[in-house]
Amino acid sequence: MMLLRGMAQRTCLIVASLLLTLAGLELGFRWFRWHRLTLGEREDHPIYHHRLKPNWTFHQHAPDFDTIATTNNLGLRGPTDYGDKPPGVTRLLMLGDSFTFGVGVNDPETFCALLQQALRPHQPDLEVINAGLGGCSPLLEYLALRDVYLPLAPDAVILWFDFNDLQDDFFYERNVRMDEHGHILACDPNYFHGRFNWGWYVRERSALLKYCYNKFVRTYQKMKILGVSGYLSAKLRGERAKAAIAKLQGTQRHQTDPLNYDALLMIRNREHLPEIRKHWEQTGRNLLMIRDLLRERGIPFVLAIYPYGVQVGPDQWGQGRKAFGFEPGVTYDDPFPFEFIEAFAKTHAIPLINTYPAFLAARDRRLFHDWDGHFAPEGHQVIASYLRTDPLFQQLVTSLTHKQSTFASSPDRRHKQVSARGGLESP
Repeated sequence: MMLLRGMAQRTCLIVASLLLTLAGLELGFRWFRWHRLTLGEREDHPIYHHRLKPNWTFHQHAPDFDTIATTNNLGLRGPTDYGDKPPGVTRLLMLGDSFTFGVGVNDPETFCALLQQALRPHQPDLEVINAGLGGCSPLLEYLALRDVYLPLAPDAVILWFDFNDLQDDFFYERNVRMDEHGHILACDPNYFHGRFNWGWYVRERSALLKYCYNKFVRTYQKMKILGVSGYLSAKLRGERAKAAIAKLQGTQRHQTDPLNYDALLMIRNREHLPEIRKHWEQTGRNLLMIRDLLRERGIPFVLAIYPYGVQVGPDQWGQGRKAFGFEPGVTYDDPFPFEFIEAFAKTHAIPLINTYPAFLAARDRRLFHDWDGHFAPEGHQVIASYLRTDPLFQQLVTSLTHKQSTFASSPDRRHKQVSARGGLESP
Protein backbone atom coordinates (compact mmCIF):
# COMPACT_ATOMS: atom_id res chain seq x y z
CA MET A 1 0.00 0.00 0.00
CA MET A 2 2.81 2.36 0.93
CA LEU A 3 4.52 1.48 -2.34
CA LEU A 4 1.41 2.35 -4.37
CA ARG A 5 0.96 5.60 -2.45
CA GLY A 6 4.58 6.54 -3.09
CA MET A 7 4.25 5.79 -6.81
CA ALA A 8 1.06 7.89 -6.97
CA GLN A 9 2.80 10.79 -5.25
CA ARG A 10 5.78 10.59 -7.60
CA THR A 11 3.46 10.41 -10.61
CA CYS A 12 1.53 13.48 -9.42
CA LEU A 13 4.80 15.28 -8.80
CA ILE A 14 6.07 14.45 -12.31
CA VAL A 15 2.77 15.52 -13.91
CA ALA A 16 2.70 18.75 -11.91
CA SER A 17 6.32 19.50 -12.83
CA LEU A 18 5.58 18.80 -16.49
CA LEU A 19 2.52 21.07 -16.44
CA LEU A 20 4.46 23.85 -14.70
CA THR A 21 7.28 23.50 -17.24
CA LEU A 22 4.84 23.67 -20.16
CA ALA A 23 3.10 26.65 -18.58
CA GLY A 24 6.43 28.39 -18.15
CA LEU A 25 7.41 27.68 -21.73
CA GLU A 26 4.03 28.92 -22.95
CA LEU A 27 4.40 32.17 -21.02
CA GLY A 28 7.96 32.55 -22.28
CA PHE A 29 6.91 32.01 -25.89
CA ARG A 30 3.98 34.38 -25.50
CA TRP A 31 6.33 37.07 -24.19
CA PHE A 32 8.81 36.43 -26.99
CA ARG A 33 6.08 36.29 -29.60
CA TRP A 34 4.42 39.48 -28.35
CA HIS A 35 7.69 41.38 -28.60
CA ARG A 36 8.30 40.06 -32.10
CA LEU A 37 4.86 40.93 -33.52
CA THR A 38 4.52 44.15 -35.48
CA LEU A 39 0.99 43.67 -36.85
CA GLY A 40 -0.91 42.51 -33.76
CA GLU A 41 -4.04 44.28 -34.95
CA ARG A 42 -5.26 41.23 -36.88
CA GLU A 43 -7.79 38.90 -35.26
CA ASP A 44 -9.60 35.76 -36.42
CA HIS A 45 -13.18 36.10 -37.61
CA PRO A 46 -15.72 33.25 -37.99
CA ILE A 47 -17.16 34.68 -41.25
CA TYR A 48 -14.42 36.73 -42.92
CA HIS A 49 -11.46 34.59 -41.71
CA HIS A 50 -9.67 37.61 -40.22
CA ARG A 51 -10.22 41.30 -39.77
CA LEU A 52 -8.39 44.31 -38.33
CA LYS A 53 -9.26 45.58 -34.89
CA PRO A 54 -11.37 48.76 -35.09
CA ASN A 55 -10.14 52.06 -33.65
CA TRP A 56 -6.60 50.74 -33.31
CA THR A 57 -3.20 52.40 -33.56
CA PHE A 58 -0.09 50.28 -34.05
CA HIS A 59 3.50 50.33 -35.24
CA GLN A 60 4.67 48.70 -38.44
CA HIS A 61 8.32 47.83 -37.95
CA ALA A 62 10.84 46.21 -40.30
CA PRO A 63 14.45 46.86 -41.37
CA ASP A 64 13.05 49.27 -44.00
CA PHE A 65 10.58 51.29 -41.95
CA ASP A 66 9.06 52.24 -38.61
CA THR A 67 5.63 53.70 -39.27
CA ILE A 68 2.26 54.24 -37.63
CA ALA A 69 -1.05 52.84 -38.90
CA THR A 70 -4.54 53.50 -37.59
CA THR A 71 -7.91 51.87 -38.18
CA ASN A 72 -11.37 53.41 -38.03
CA ASN A 73 -14.70 52.20 -36.63
CA LEU A 74 -14.88 49.38 -39.20
CA GLY A 75 -11.25 48.31 -38.90
CA LEU A 76 -10.32 50.01 -42.18
CA ARG A 77 -7.09 51.95 -42.74
CA GLY A 78 -7.17 55.60 -41.73
CA PRO A 79 -8.80 57.83 -39.12
CA THR A 80 -12.07 58.52 -40.98
CA ASP A 81 -15.11 56.70 -39.62
CA TYR A 82 -17.78 55.46 -42.02
CA GLY A 83 -21.49 54.86 -41.56
CA ASP A 84 -24.58 55.64 -43.61
CA LYS A 85 -23.63 57.65 -46.67
CA PRO A 86 -24.59 61.33 -46.34
CA PRO A 87 -26.60 62.91 -49.18
CA GLY A 88 -24.45 64.13 -52.05
CA VAL A 89 -21.43 62.01 -51.09
CA THR A 90 -19.86 59.62 -53.62
CA ARG A 91 -17.87 56.64 -52.39
CA LEU A 92 -15.11 54.81 -54.25
CA LEU A 93 -14.25 51.54 -52.49
CA MET A 94 -10.74 50.11 -52.88
CA LEU A 95 -10.45 46.37 -52.17
CA GLY A 96 -7.06 44.71 -51.85
CA ASP A 97 -4.48 43.18 -49.56
CA SER A 98 -1.46 44.53 -47.67
CA PHE A 99 -0.22 46.49 -50.71
CA THR A 100 -3.49 48.42 -50.79
CA PHE A 101 -3.57 48.73 -47.01
CA GLY A 102 -0.10 50.22 -47.17
CA VAL A 103 2.27 48.13 -45.06
CA GLY A 104 5.41 50.18 -44.50
CA VAL A 105 3.95 53.67 -44.94
CA ASN A 106 2.03 56.08 -42.71
CA ASP A 107 -1.69 56.77 -43.12
CA PRO A 108 -1.32 59.85 -45.38
CA GLU A 109 1.18 58.04 -47.65
CA THR A 110 -1.07 55.24 -48.96
CA PHE A 111 -2.17 55.62 -52.57
CA CYS A 112 -5.79 55.73 -51.39
CA ALA A 113 -5.04 58.72 -49.13
CA LEU A 114 -2.92 60.39 -51.82
CA LEU A 115 -5.68 59.94 -54.38
CA GLN A 116 -8.28 61.36 -51.98
CA GLN A 117 -6.09 64.41 -51.39
CA ALA A 118 -5.49 64.95 -55.11
CA LEU A 119 -9.17 64.65 -56.02
CA ARG A 120 -10.54 66.73 -53.15
CA PRO A 121 -10.17 70.18 -54.84
CA HIS A 122 -12.20 69.00 -57.83
CA GLN A 123 -14.48 66.39 -56.22
CA PRO A 124 -14.84 67.48 -52.57
CA ASP A 125 -17.70 65.03 -51.97
CA LEU A 126 -15.81 61.97 -53.26
CA GLU A 127 -14.58 59.58 -50.56
CA VAL A 128 -11.87 57.03 -51.33
CA ILE A 129 -12.29 54.15 -48.86
CA ASN A 130 -9.21 52.02 -48.22
CA ALA A 131 -10.49 48.49 -47.55
CA GLY A 132 -7.07 46.87 -47.99
CA LEU A 133 -6.38 44.02 -45.57
CA GLY A 134 -3.21 41.97 -45.24
CA GLY A 135 -3.71 38.38 -46.36
CA CYS A 136 -6.94 39.21 -48.14
CA SER A 137 -7.98 37.64 -51.45
CA PRO A 138 -11.01 37.62 -53.79
CA LEU A 139 -12.80 35.02 -51.64
CA LEU A 140 -12.53 37.09 -48.47
CA GLU A 141 -13.20 40.31 -50.40
CA TYR A 142 -16.45 38.83 -51.70
CA LEU A 143 -17.64 37.99 -48.19
CA ALA A 144 -16.68 41.38 -46.74
CA LEU A 145 -18.21 43.20 -49.69
CA ARG A 146 -21.46 41.26 -49.31
CA ASP A 147 -21.88 41.98 -45.59
CA VAL A 148 -19.71 44.92 -44.56
CA TYR A 149 -19.04 47.20 -47.54
CA LEU A 150 -22.30 47.14 -49.50
CA PRO A 151 -24.14 48.74 -46.54
CA LEU A 152 -21.77 51.71 -47.01
CA ALA A 153 -23.42 52.21 -50.43
CA PRO A 154 -20.25 52.42 -52.56
CA ASP A 155 -20.77 54.02 -55.96
CA ALA A 156 -17.91 52.07 -57.55
CA VAL A 157 -15.46 49.34 -56.54
CA ILE A 158 -11.87 48.81 -57.65
CA LEU A 159 -10.28 45.51 -56.68
CA TRP A 160 -6.47 45.59 -56.60
CA PHE A 161 -5.49 42.05 -57.51
CA ASP A 162 -2.24 40.76 -56.01
CA PHE A 163 -0.44 37.91 -57.71
CA ASN A 164 -0.25 36.04 -54.39
CA ASP A 165 -4.07 36.04 -54.23
CA LEU A 166 -3.96 32.74 -56.09
CA GLN A 167 -2.34 31.00 -53.13
CA ASP A 168 -4.51 32.80 -50.58
CA ASP A 169 -7.71 31.64 -52.29
CA PHE A 170 -6.23 28.14 -52.52
CA PHE A 171 -5.68 28.04 -48.75
CA TYR A 172 -8.92 29.76 -47.74
CA GLU A 173 -11.04 27.38 -49.82
CA ARG A 174 -10.55 24.67 -47.19
CA ASN A 175 -12.10 26.97 -44.54
CA VAL A 176 -15.29 27.68 -46.50
CA ARG A 177 -18.66 26.81 -44.99
CA MET A 178 -21.62 26.48 -47.37
CA ASP A 179 -25.37 26.09 -47.07
CA GLU A 180 -27.34 23.16 -48.45
CA HIS A 181 -27.55 24.90 -51.84
CA GLY A 182 -23.78 25.30 -52.18
CA HIS A 183 -23.76 29.04 -51.47
CA ILE A 184 -20.79 30.34 -49.49
CA LEU A 185 -21.75 31.34 -45.96
CA ALA A 186 -18.40 32.04 -44.37
CA CYS A 187 -14.68 31.39 -44.31
CA ASP A 188 -13.93 30.24 -40.77
CA PRO A 189 -10.24 29.67 -39.92
CA ASN A 190 -11.21 26.97 -37.43
CA TYR A 191 -13.15 24.89 -39.97
CA PHE A 192 -11.45 22.54 -42.40
CA HIS A 193 -13.51 21.00 -45.18
CA GLY A 194 -16.75 21.70 -43.32
CA ARG A 195 -15.72 20.42 -39.89
CA PHE A 196 -14.48 22.21 -36.80
CA ASN A 197 -10.79 21.41 -36.29
CA TRP A 198 -9.99 21.28 -32.57
CA GLY A 199 -6.29 20.60 -33.22
CA TRP A 200 -5.96 23.78 -35.27
CA TYR A 201 -8.03 25.76 -32.74
CA VAL A 202 -5.78 24.77 -29.81
CA ARG A 203 -2.53 25.10 -31.74
CA GLU A 204 -3.33 28.60 -33.00
CA ARG A 205 -3.95 29.75 -29.43
CA SER A 206 -0.73 28.36 -28.02
CA ALA A 207 2.49 30.16 -28.85
CA LEU A 208 4.48 27.06 -27.85
CA LEU A 209 2.49 24.58 -29.95
CA LYS A 210 2.45 26.91 -32.93
CA TYR A 211 6.22 27.35 -32.75
CA CYS A 212 6.82 23.59 -32.45
CA TYR A 213 4.51 22.87 -35.37
CA ASN A 214 6.17 25.43 -37.63
CA LYS A 215 9.71 24.49 -36.66
CA PHE A 216 9.44 20.72 -36.56
CA VAL A 217 6.40 19.40 -38.41
CA ARG A 218 6.60 21.83 -41.33
CA THR A 219 10.38 21.49 -41.48
CA TYR A 220 10.00 17.72 -41.76
CA GLN A 221 7.44 18.16 -44.56
CA LYS A 222 9.84 20.39 -46.50
CA MET A 223 12.79 18.02 -45.95
CA LYS A 224 10.66 15.16 -47.24
CA ILE A 225 10.27 17.01 -50.55
CA LEU A 226 13.74 18.57 -50.88
CA GLY A 227 15.77 15.93 -49.10
CA VAL A 228 18.09 16.81 -46.23
CA SER A 229 20.87 18.04 -48.53
CA GLY A 230 18.48 20.14 -50.63
CA TYR A 231 16.96 21.68 -47.52
CA LEU A 232 20.36 22.53 -46.01
CA SER A 233 21.61 23.90 -49.34
CA ALA A 234 18.66 26.28 -49.50
CA LYS A 235 19.34 27.50 -45.97
CA LEU A 236 23.02 28.07 -46.76
CA ARG A 237 22.01 30.15 -49.81
CA GLY A 238 19.82 32.29 -47.57
CA GLU A 239 16.75 31.02 -49.41
CA ARG A 240 13.49 29.88 -47.91
CA ALA A 241 12.75 26.20 -48.25
CA LYS A 242 9.41 27.22 -49.78
CA ALA A 243 11.27 29.04 -52.57
CA ALA A 244 13.50 26.02 -53.21
CA ILE A 245 10.41 23.82 -53.52
CA ALA A 246 8.87 26.31 -55.93
CA LYS A 247 11.88 25.99 -58.23
CA LEU A 248 11.91 22.18 -58.37
CA GLN A 249 12.10 20.71 -61.84
CA GLY A 250 11.35 17.36 -63.46
CA THR A 251 9.96 14.51 -61.40
CA GLN A 252 10.61 16.33 -58.12
CA ARG A 253 8.19 19.05 -59.16
CA HIS A 254 5.30 16.58 -59.25
CA GLN A 255 5.76 15.46 -55.65
CA THR A 256 3.66 18.35 -54.40
CA ASP A 257 1.38 21.07 -55.68
CA PRO A 258 3.74 24.09 -55.93
CA LEU A 259 0.99 26.42 -54.73
CA ASN A 260 1.25 24.77 -51.31
CA TYR A 261 4.60 26.51 -50.86
CA ASP A 262 4.91 29.27 -53.43
CA ALA A 263 2.94 32.47 -52.82
CA LEU A 264 4.44 34.03 -55.96
CA LEU A 265 3.83 31.16 -58.36
CA MET A 266 2.08 33.52 -60.80
CA ILE A 267 5.23 35.55 -61.44
CA ARG A 268 7.83 32.76 -61.63
CA ASN A 269 7.83 31.75 -65.28
CA ARG A 270 5.57 30.37 -67.98
CA GLU A 271 6.43 26.79 -67.06
CA HIS A 272 3.89 27.03 -64.24
CA LEU A 273 0.97 28.03 -66.49
CA PRO A 274 -0.71 24.57 -66.19
CA GLU A 275 -0.77 24.87 -62.38
CA ILE A 276 -1.85 28.52 -62.57
CA ARG A 277 -4.74 27.72 -64.90
CA LYS A 278 -5.85 24.82 -62.70
CA HIS A 279 -6.06 26.94 -59.57
CA TRP A 280 -7.40 29.98 -61.39
CA GLU A 281 -10.77 28.21 -61.54
CA GLN A 282 -11.25 29.12 -57.87
CA THR A 283 -9.89 32.64 -57.98
CA GLY A 284 -11.62 33.46 -61.27
CA ARG A 285 -14.90 32.19 -59.84
CA ASN A 286 -14.50 34.45 -56.80
CA LEU A 287 -13.79 37.50 -58.97
CA LEU A 288 -16.90 36.76 -61.02
CA MET A 289 -18.98 36.46 -57.84
CA ILE A 290 -17.84 39.98 -56.94
CA ARG A 291 -18.62 41.24 -60.43
CA ASP A 292 -22.09 39.70 -60.40
CA LEU A 293 -22.86 40.91 -56.87
CA LEU A 294 -22.07 44.47 -57.91
CA ARG A 295 -23.75 44.16 -61.29
CA GLU A 296 -27.03 43.20 -59.58
CA ARG A 297 -26.90 46.55 -57.79
CA GLY A 298 -25.72 48.60 -60.75
CA ILE A 299 -22.34 49.36 -59.13
CA PRO A 300 -19.37 49.65 -61.53
CA PHE A 301 -16.58 47.14 -60.91
CA VAL A 302 -12.98 47.59 -62.05
CA LEU A 303 -10.06 45.18 -61.73
CA ALA A 304 -6.59 46.71 -61.16
CA ILE A 305 -3.13 45.13 -61.15
CA TYR A 306 0.38 46.17 -60.13
CA PRO A 307 3.84 44.56 -60.27
CA TYR A 308 6.22 43.22 -57.67
CA GLY A 309 9.66 44.78 -57.35
CA VAL A 310 11.42 41.93 -59.16
CA GLN A 311 9.25 42.66 -62.22
CA VAL A 312 10.24 46.34 -62.30
CA GLY A 313 14.00 46.56 -61.91
CA PRO A 314 17.13 44.71 -60.74
CA ASP A 315 17.46 46.83 -57.61
CA GLN A 316 13.79 46.95 -56.62
CA TRP A 317 13.07 44.77 -53.56
CA GLY A 318 16.81 44.28 -53.61
CA GLN A 319 17.45 42.46 -50.32
CA GLY A 320 14.37 40.43 -49.42
CA ARG A 321 13.87 38.87 -52.85
CA LYS A 322 16.60 36.25 -52.33
CA ALA A 323 14.64 34.52 -49.59
CA PHE A 324 11.80 34.01 -52.08
CA GLY A 325 14.07 32.46 -54.70
CA PHE A 326 14.57 35.49 -56.95
CA GLU A 327 18.12 36.26 -58.02
CA PRO A 328 19.75 39.56 -56.99
CA GLY A 329 20.27 42.04 -59.80
CA VAL A 330 17.80 40.34 -62.16
CA THR A 331 14.57 41.77 -63.57
CA TYR A 332 11.82 39.21 -64.13
CA ASP A 333 10.09 41.19 -66.85
CA ASP A 334 8.20 38.51 -68.79
CA PRO A 335 4.71 40.11 -68.98
CA PHE A 336 2.81 36.80 -69.01
CA PRO A 337 1.22 37.38 -65.55
CA PHE A 338 -0.26 40.68 -66.74
CA GLU A 339 -1.35 39.13 -70.02
CA PHE A 340 -3.08 36.35 -68.09
CA ILE A 341 -5.16 38.79 -66.02
CA GLU A 342 -5.87 40.95 -69.07
CA ALA A 343 -7.18 37.91 -70.97
CA PHE A 344 -9.46 37.03 -68.06
CA ALA A 345 -10.78 40.60 -67.80
CA LYS A 346 -11.43 40.82 -71.53
CA THR A 347 -13.21 37.46 -71.64
CA HIS A 348 -15.55 38.45 -68.81
CA ALA A 349 -16.09 42.12 -69.72
CA ILE A 350 -14.38 43.52 -66.64
CA PRO A 351 -12.66 46.91 -67.09
CA LEU A 352 -8.99 46.70 -66.17
CA ILE A 353 -6.40 49.21 -64.92
CA ASN A 354 -2.80 48.06 -65.39
CA THR A 355 -0.21 50.14 -63.52
CA TYR A 356 2.79 48.10 -64.69
CA PRO A 357 3.84 50.62 -67.40
CA ALA A 358 3.83 53.43 -64.82
CA PHE A 359 6.16 51.48 -62.54
CA LEU A 360 8.51 50.72 -65.42
CA ALA A 361 8.64 54.41 -66.29
CA ALA A 362 9.63 55.25 -62.69
CA ARG A 363 12.04 52.36 -62.12
CA ASP A 364 14.96 54.70 -61.32
CA ARG A 365 13.23 55.59 -58.04
CA ARG A 366 12.94 53.46 -54.90
CA LEU A 367 9.43 52.11 -55.40
CA PHE A 368 9.59 49.04 -53.12
CA HIS A 369 11.07 48.46 -49.69
CA ASP A 370 14.38 46.62 -50.01
CA TRP A 371 13.69 43.94 -47.42
CA ASP A 372 9.95 43.90 -46.94
CA GLY A 373 8.98 44.16 -50.62
CA HIS A 374 5.82 46.26 -50.19
CA PHE A 375 5.45 49.64 -51.86
CA ALA A 376 7.73 52.35 -50.51
CA PRO A 377 6.14 55.83 -50.30
CA GLU A 378 7.18 56.56 -53.90
CA GLY A 379 5.47 53.38 -55.08
CA HIS A 380 2.20 54.66 -53.64
CA GLN A 381 2.83 57.98 -55.36
CA VAL A 382 3.24 56.20 -58.71
CA ILE A 383 -0.19 54.57 -58.41
CA ALA A 384 -1.93 57.73 -57.24
CA SER A 385 -0.37 59.79 -60.05
CA TYR A 386 -1.15 57.16 -62.67
CA LEU A 387 -4.80 56.94 -61.70
CA ARG A 388 -5.25 60.68 -62.13
CA THR A 389 -4.20 60.37 -65.80
CA ASP A 390 -5.60 56.95 -66.69
CA PRO A 391 -8.52 57.36 -69.17
CA LEU A 392 -10.54 54.55 -67.63
CA PHE A 393 -10.24 55.98 -64.12
CA GLN A 394 -11.03 59.47 -65.36
CA GLN A 395 -14.16 58.14 -67.06
CA LEU A 396 -15.16 56.34 -63.85
CA VAL A 397 -14.70 59.43 -61.67
CA THR A 398 -16.55 61.63 -64.15
CA SER A 399 -19.50 59.25 -64.24
CA LEU A 400 -19.61 59.14 -60.45
CA THR A 401 -19.31 62.89 -60.06
CA HIS A 402 -22.24 63.46 -62.38
CA LYS A 403 -24.16 60.52 -60.87
CA GLN A 404 -24.30 58.85 -64.26
CA SER A 405 -24.83 55.13 -64.77
CA THR A 406 -23.21 55.04 -68.19
CA PHE A 407 -19.75 53.90 -67.17
CA ALA A 408 -18.41 51.57 -69.85
CA SER A 409 -18.20 47.93 -68.83
CA SER A 410 -16.39 46.87 -71.98
CA PRO A 411 -12.71 46.06 -71.50
CA ASP A 412 -12.10 47.38 -75.02
CA ARG A 413 -12.25 50.89 -73.58
CA ARG A 414 -9.59 50.40 -70.94
CA HIS A 415 -6.14 51.95 -71.13
CA LYS A 416 -3.62 50.35 -73.45
CA GLN A 417 -1.90 47.29 -72.08
CA VAL A 418 1.66 46.07 -72.01
CA SER A 419 2.87 44.62 -75.28
CA ALA A 420 2.53 40.84 -75.54
CA ARG A 421 5.29 38.34 -76.23
CA GLY A 422 2.98 35.78 -77.72
CA GLY A 423 -0.66 35.58 -76.69
CA LEU A 424 -2.02 33.52 -73.85
CA GLU A 425 -5.22 31.56 -73.98
CA SER A 426 -8.10 33.17 -72.16
CA PRO A 427 -8.25 31.77 -68.62
